[in-house]
Amino acid sequence: MELEKLKTVAVIGAGDMGHGIAQLALMAGYQVNLCDIKQEYVERGISRIFESLNKLASKGKIDNGLVETIKNGKIKAFTVTEEAVRNAELIIEAVPERLDIKQDTLSKISIACPEDAVIATNTSTMSISLLAKSVRNPRNMVGMHYFNPAVLMKLVEVICGDETSEETMNFAKAYAERVGKTVVVARKDTPGFIANRIVAPVVVYNGLLLDREGFTPTDIDLSMMKIGLKMGPMELADYTGVDVTSYCQEYYHEHLSPDYEVSNTAKALLAKNHLGKKTGQGYYKWPESGRPKLDESLYTGRYNPDIPNFIQANEACKLYEEGVCSLEECDIAIELGYNMQGPIDYIQRFSPEEITKALNEIADKYGKEIFRPVRTITSGAYKRVK
Repeated sequence: MELEKLKTVAVIGAGDMGHGIAQLALMAGYQVNLCDIKQEYVERGISRIFESLNKLASKGKIDNGLVETIKNGKIKAFTVTEEAVRNAELIIEAVPERLDIKQDTLSKISIACPEDAVIATNTSTMSISLLAKSVRNPRNMVGMHYFNPAVLMKLVEVICGDETSEETMNFAKAYAERVGKTVVVARKDTPGFIANRIVAPVVVYNGLLLDREGFTPTDIDLSMMKIGLKMGPMELADYTGVDVTSYCQEYYHEHLSPDYEVSNTAKALLAKNHLGKKTGQGYYKWPESGRPKLDESLYTGRYNPDIPNFIQANEACKLYEEGVCSLEECDIAIELGYNMQGPIDYIQRFSPEEITKALNEIADKYGKEIFRPVRTITSGAYKRVK
C-alpha cells in the first residue's frame, strides 16, 4: 500500500483512543469510517470529535472551513466491523486492551477488508506477532501505538511484528507523520515496545519503596516534579488508571521477567476499586475537576530522582542492545510520550562507575535482576561525543 493511494481510514473502537485517532485522520483530510459495538458509542465518539474540533477552531488552531467539511460527510458511523472496513485502505483497531477482544476484532477485519489494506493495532503492550496470527496476511499487520490524548500527544510508536513487511512499516510511519506525529520505530516486537518498556522497571522500583521503605506517593512525586516533571509518576498512575498500570505489570511478569510484580500498595487499591482519577480515589483523592493538589510542605527529599533515571537509561540500553531501536529513539519516546527528559540525555553527566554502582546496589537489595546494569552502561558506551 502507498500513502498516496490512501483515501479511507476505518477506526474500530470509538472510545478514548479511537475517537482521537479518528479525529487525526479527519484533520489530515481522509474519509473516516468510525465503528463501535453500539450506535450510542459511535455517536458519543463523533460528538467528542466535533466538540474537540470546535474548541480547536475557536482557538484559531484549525480553520472553520475544515470543521464544516468534516461535519458534512467526512465521517460515517458503523456498528458492524465488516461493513466499516470493506472500502478502507487503512484500518486502525482501537478496541479495549483484552487479547480475546482484539483477536476477534482483527479476525473480522481481515476477512472483510481489501486484500492489500494495512491493518494496524493500537496496543500499548500486546505482542504484534501474536495478534497478527488472527489476520490473513501478517505482512500487512503493524502496531501503531498512539499516546493519550491522541490528538495532543506528539508521539506514535510503530511496531513491527515478526512478519511485518518493510513496506507496511514504512506506510505506517509515513501515515503517522502525515497526521502530524513524531514516530519512533520498534523494529523488533518486544513487550511494552519503547516508551512503556523503559518506564516499566521504575514502576516496580516505586512499588518497592511504597511497600518496604515507608515512602508515600507524595515523597516520590514532589521529588520528581522538582527536577521538571509536570506530573509525578504516582499521579500519572492515577491518571492512567491503577488497574491499567497493574495489568501492564502483570503482562510484563508473564512475558518479560518474573521481577515485574504488582506492588502490595497497588493491590490494596485495586481491592477497594480505588482506580485513580476515574473513580475519584487512587494514590490520591481526585477533585471533580482538575488535579490533586500536592502539599509542597510534605517534601522530604528522601527520593533520589537520579535512581529512576538510571533505571530507565538501563532499560533503554537493553532495547538498543536487542536491536529494537536506537538510543536516540529511546530519548524521543520518553520526551514525547512521558513529557520528561530522555534518560540517555539525563545520564550524560554521570560516570559509568556511578550508575553501575547504584544499579547493582538496588538489584542486590531487592533481588531484582531487571535493575542489573547492562554492557552499554558499564562500558560507558552511552556517552555521546561532544
